[in-house]
Amino acid sequence: MHKKSWLWLIGGIVLLVSGVLGYIYVLKPNTVKAQTSDQITEMVVVTRGTLQDSIESSGNLAVVQERALAFATSGRVVEIYVKVGEQVKAGQPLLRLDSTTLELAVTQAQADLDKAQIQLEQTLAGPTQAELAAAEASLASARASYAQVKAGPSAAELVQLQNTLDLAAKAVQQAQGNYERSGGRSAASLQSATIAYDKAKAAYEIGTAGPTKAELAAAWSSVEQAQANLEELKAGATTAEIQTAQLNVQQAQLALDKTQRQLAQATLVAPFDGVITALNVAVGEMASGSAITVADLSALEVEVSLDESDVTQVHTGQSAQATIATLNDLVIPGEVTEIAPVAEVSSGVAIYPITVRLSERPAAVRPGMLADLEIITAQWDNVLYLPQRAVQLEGEQAYVMRQTTEGQFERTPVTIGQSLGGNVEIVDGLAEGDIIGVVTQVTTAATTPEASDGFRIQGLGGLLGGGGRP
Repeated sequence: MHKKSWLWLIGGIVLLVSGVLGYIYVLKPNTVKAQTSDQITEMVVVTRGTLQDSIESSGNLAVVQERALAFATSGRVVEIYVKVGEQVKAGQPLLRLDSTTLELAVTQAQADLDKAQIQLEQTLAGPTQAELAAAEASLASARASYAQVKAGPSAAELVQLQNTLDLAAKAVQQAQGNYERSGGRSAASLQSATIAYDKAKAAYEIGTAGPTKAELAAAWSSVEQAQANLEELKAGATTAEIQTAQLNVQQAQLALDKTQRQLAQATLVAPFDGVITALNVAVGEMASGSAITVADLSALEVEVSLDESDVTQVHTGQSAQATIATLNDLVIPGEVTEIAPVAEVSSGVAIYPITVRLSERPAAVRPGMLADLEIITAQWDNVLYLPQRAVQLEGEQAYVMRQTTEGQFERTPVTIGQSLGGNVEIVDGLAEGDIIGVVTQVTTAATTPEASDGFRIQGLGGLLGGGGRP
């Protein structure tokens, strides 16, 4: 191709590009510009009802009552009366240990108590006629013995002593003769006869000499002791003796109570109505630690933690509700039953555990499920209200865009009250059922400065953040 042809081709291309650019930047009459305007994008209705404010948290459902039961002492399990999942009543027997030894201990303790009570009754009743007669007979015998000792042996007794001594002397003489005639072969007989003679002689000498001072003192002591016994018996029991007898009864009763309590503890019973949730022993095993667990599944509660700013708005008896997401957002009413008096401080943050008890227990709800908890902290009934987004504020005056009967929207001043849960109370300016347009700032794209889409409202402020009753 010739050089001149190339030059013409390049020149044509330059002219074509220039024409296109000129059309875009010079000849095109409209330029796209972004614009913003206030428009009604939603309509809401003035409603009469209840305004609520609340605190939200979440926690897992738990049973109100649950008790792990253990035996007070170790022992072998001999009977199990229930199984896991079984309903039980308060006081119902659940498990029992071998109690043979404990039963014997109770029998012995009962016998000891009976004996102590009999002794107390006898102490309080005083001596019987038989006891008095026996004491009087003992005194008479002691006196007779003393008189006999003091008087010494009688004449007949002295004659008897003399005769015994004479016979013993003759026996010695006879044994001596036999000893001499036998050439000493009867020495044993002579020795025995001599000993008998010595005893007879000593008895004779004592009898004829009269009683010694020691004998008289011993005999008189017996008289005094018998006399004291009789007087004490007639006087009855002393205060100390009665108190001792009473103390013996009390000690015996305590011993019986202890053994009976140990026997009762050999059987575990349900502390309240509930369901058996765990059984950790079998018949024949030695029981130690937790043996069985009982839970009251009829009532559930949830514990959550609130910070110090939220807990000040909560008090016992306050209404609440739990939402179970896994059960299609099932809502269950409840009530605050407990607020921790002392905070749990972690990393410098004070947290207060609170407990909400559910008022109902639907069958599908189970312990351990996650519950979204809402505690109602404020409530106003029978008030007119709107969503806060429907109210505009200019200075101290609140306005809404109310729809007229002709379907147009007019700017209407209103008096507002409490702001709760995203809604605001309408004290004055509107009626129940009024339709209000929600004004939103909308960004639009237009080909001319005048172009726009939708219903544009100029001069309205931002969304309401809240307010109090004037």
